[in-house]
Order: sequence, then structure tokens, then C-alpha cells
Amino acid sequence: MARPSTTARPRSTRPAAHRRPPSATRRPAVYIGVAAAGAVIVNLVVGPGPDAQAEAAQTESVSVARQLGIEGSSGAVDVARDLGPLADLAASRSSREDAEFAALATQAAADQAVLDQQRADAEAAARRAAEEAAARQAAELAELAAAQAAAAKPAPAAQAPAAAVARAAGSVAATTRATISNSAGAIKPRAQAAADAVVSNVPGAGSITLGGTRPSATDPGGHPSGLAVDYMVMANGALGDAIVAYHVAHWSELGVEYLIWEQRMMSTPGGAWKPMENRGGATANHMDHVHVNYR
Repeated sequence: MARPSTTARPRSTRPAAHRRPPSATRRPAVYIGVAAAGAVIVNLVVGPGPDAQAEAAQTESVSVARQLGIEGSSGAVDVARDLGPLADLAASRSSREDAEFAALATQAAADQAVLDQQRADAEAAARRAAEEAAARQAAELAELAAAQAAAAKPAPAAQAPAAAVARAAGSVAATTRATISNSAGAIKPRAQAAADAVVSNVPGAGSITLGGTRPSATDPGGHPSGLAVDYMVMANGALGDAIVAYHVAHWSELGVEYLIWEQRMMSTPGGAWKPMENRGGATANHMDHVHVNYR
């Protein structure tokens, strides 16, 4: 087959120096390839972009919210509903703290009350102990003084003044009725008559207290019987001596059974005084009164 004939194009006769260089716009594919390669390199070096990081953070936030009971939704956010569990948790914790604080305050108040009571009891016990010690000391001093006075004082009959002895030997006629304090029934007529004679004939005896009946488990034949009288001379020893001398002088007329005065007993008008045991106090030892038992 014969080649078709071509007509030769005549060469341009324009000089080479006047030809234009190829335009850059004529190579878009090259530029696009270079840009794609650069983007891949930047992504490998820099890492995921902000959009990827934001997506990961959003996924983590959604997971935490789901753990707290807050479900995500694409709709409008209900703040009261979504924050309700957090508010309930905060309120529950506050209530527990308030309850614990109240319990601690109550326990502290109870402990302080116990300490205050213990302190008050200790102070009261100390005061009682001090008062008892002072009372014992005073009783011991009074007993010692009474014993020393009794030891230094001669027998009443020996020191009685002549006037007292003369009066004691006088009459037993009664011109005054003695007032006798009784707490266990009326006193017997014999004892009342003797007391009337004493207050009528012994100067000063009418102004003192006279004790009559009273209960006694240790001496049923004394005050409970209504036949005993206590002449309370207190510190007036001379008056006590005069009452004793009057009874000794009129022993039978007054119906005397025995006398007790200054921790001694006399059972007969001409007998001696018999010492008595220490009963622990001035009144118990008859240092402040004359006791007379009548028949």
C-alpha cells in the first residue's frame, strides 16, 4: 500500500531569539501531585489535627457523662435534669457531714457533762472530808478540855461553899412547879415533886432547862421510865455542885436512887463517887448536866 503523501510544512522563518518559553499554567497535574505529597508528609509528622482531637475529647466526655448518668442528646440541654444526679450527690454528702458533726458535738457535750459531774463529786467529797475532820478535831479538843477540868477539880462536896451547904440542908417544901421537857409520856409524880423542890430551894435552878422522859434503848429504867431528870447547868459548874449537894442532903426525902455528875456516879448519900467510862462527849459524860434517877 502506498503511503500517502504529505505535504511538507514550510519552516518558519521567525528568528529563534523571539520564541516564548512554555507557560506554567500548562502543568496543573504536577502541582497537584506535589501538594498531595506535602499534605501526607505533614499529617505523618504533626499527627492528628484539631478536628480529630476534638472528636476524641468529645468521645471521652460522653463516656464520663454516661458514667455519671448524664446521657448525651442532640436536642436541647436540660440543665436541671442533667445536673440532678450531681446535686443529689452533693446534698447527700453534705447531709452525712452534718450528721457526723452533730454526733461529734453530742458526744463531746456528754463527755464534758461526765467530767463536770466527776469534778463536782470530788469537790463535794473533799468538803465533806474537811468538815468531818474539823468536827473530829473540835470534839477531841472539847473532850480533852473536859477531862483536864474534871481531873483538876476537887469533889463537889469538898469545894461547896458554906452557903450552898446550908441551903442544901434546908427545906424540901416546893413553892414553884418545875417545867420539865418530856418526849416519851408524862413524868412520874415522884420525879416531878423532887424537881419542884429543887427549883424552889436551890438558887438558879429555876432558870435552867430540865429534861424528863425520852426514848432510850440502853437505859429503860432511866428517862423512858419517867423517873429521871436532867438538870442542864451547862457551863455553870457551881450550880451543878449545889444541885448535887441538895440531893445528897435530902436523899431519902427526894427519893434519890443515884446521881451522875462530871463522869462519876454516886449510889448512896454517904458513898464515894465512882468514875465512869468515857462516852465520847461533854453531854454523854454528864459534864454539862446533873442526872438524877428517882425511885
